[in-house]
Amino acid sequence: MSLIAARDKRVGFTTNTDYFEKAKEVAKANGTTISSAMDMFVKQIAITGKMELLNEEEMLFMQLKKEVNQRISDVQSGQYYTDEDLVKRYEL
Repeated sequence: MSLIAARDKRVGFTTNTDYFEKAKEVAKANGTTISSAMDMFVKQIAITGKMELLNEEEMLFMQLKKEVNQRISDVQSGQYYTDEDLVKRYEL
């Protein structure tokens, strides 16, 4: 199997729009395209015989960790609601 091979197979698949758009942004920020990134992914699996991806539980944990860190950052920068703000906002 050659590392340099023609891209001669068109593949279509269904995925989540939000994740796809974010993935396109990440690919672009890394100087590539989704098509090239997917090609690299397929090539890596074919060559290494491994698919080293996070499972759903690991991804959920990473997402939760990211959100918690964002909220901590918000609080540290003063971007939060006080009890008084919430009472006023929700007429409690």
